[in-house]
Amino acid sequence: MNKDKWKNIQGKLSDKLQFLKLGEEPELEDEIQIEEETLFSDAAAGAKLPEDDFEAKLARNRKWVFRRRIILAAVVLAVIGGFVLYNVLTTFRDYVIVDSYENEVSAGSEYVAAGNRIYRYSTDGISCVSRRNELQWSITYNMQAPIADVCGETMAVAEQQGNQVYVVNEDGLVGNFETLLPILKVRVSRQGVVAVVLQEEDVSWVNLYQADGTAIAEDKTTVTESGYPLDIDLSPDGQKLAVSYLGVKEGMISSDVVFYHFGSAGQAENDYVVSRETYTDTVIPEIYFTDNARAVAVADNGYMVFRGSDAPEQSEIVTFEEEILSTFHDEDAIGFLFESREEGYAYRMELYNYRGRRRFSKNLNSEFERIKIQNGQILMYSDRSIDIITSSGQMRFTSAYEKSIADIFYFSEFRKYLVITDEGFDRIRIG
Repeated sequence: MNKDKWKNIQGKLSDKLQFLKLGEEPELEDEIQIEEETLFSDAAAGAKLPEDDFEAKLARNRKWVFRRRIILAAVVLAVIGGFVLYNVLTTFRDYVIVDSYENEVSAGSEYVAAGNRIYRYSTDGISCVSRRNELQWSITYNMQAPIADVCGETMAVAEQQGNQVYVVNEDGLVGNFETLLPILKVRVSRQGVVAVVLQEEDVSWVNLYQADGTAIAEDKTTVTESGYPLDIDLSPDGQKLAVSYLGVKEGMISSDVVFYHFGSAGQAENDYVVSRETYTDTVIPEIYFTDNARAVAVADNGYMVFRGSDAPEQSEIVTFEEEILSTFHDEDAIGFLFESREEGYAYRMELYNYRGRRRFSKNLNSEFERIKIQNGQILMYSDRSIDIITSSGQMRFTSAYEKSIADIFYFSEFRKYLVITDEGFDRIRIG
């Protein structure tokens, strides 16, 4: 075959490979088939094509196509990797308000995320709104000091030191009732089962109700017998109740973590008690369930994890020598704030999983009034500032804010957050 013929073949092959430059690559087999058809057609037209030269040409073409694809894949991976690293490691300090929705309610309302909706409650009532502040439903009441608890999309609002209890979900009112004694604490399950701590002089009651007020169980306690109930929580399925009691034994402060089971596992037990742990010289002000088979007790010197569907038992314990200033948690992790040992920093934040392993330790000099963790991001904010840290300890965002902040939420949108102010709902994008 003469040189002009081979140049003609190479030209045709080059034209056909222009698809690779445009990003529309045919399959490798199609590339090879196109080249083979070209070579065979030239040979049929009278070109004398040596068999060895023909096979070598095909082999070189296969290698060339393969290398081209490897290079393109490497470039794409490099670009994606660079973007991911930039997005993960960069601390953003600027934001833009991409959407804003007017808020006409009075200042002092509290906000709680429940699925894709937001519950807003105050002394006047409770309402359900979308992220665009579109009203879904509203219920009015009159409470002096409302307190609330959320499990999934179910919420209970009670009047602290009062008697009213309202249970709602995304569809509206599930039930409401009044208690005979003043309410100290309220907790709710996904199904609408409500647990309350009631106070009667030197006697405390831990009672369970259906959403309509039908009594399920009650437990009467005194300081001398069981201790004072510092905190309670219900499992999401409403079958287990965890209570932290504070008492005095042999002249020393002690805490009891008691688990009640109101299903079949607790029917044969005295007062439905399926397990109990005692901790001397320890105060446990908070206890909560992360799911139906795991509960966490937060102490003044650390935390304990309990596991078990029927009778939860302690599986992990983490203790600290330093004073705990504040805690926050979600279903995957628990965080602590300590006074920093490093000069120039006010706090040290540590985040742990429920296996007792520390995820990170980070010194901070941020000023904030409230802190929470939502969808893997730690949200810290005050009236006019926002600081956001990822669950790996990277400072995600820090900035002053132009309006007075009532709350902030993260719904797993890429670089987007919902900031609630006295003026409206601001959907911001950081960058």
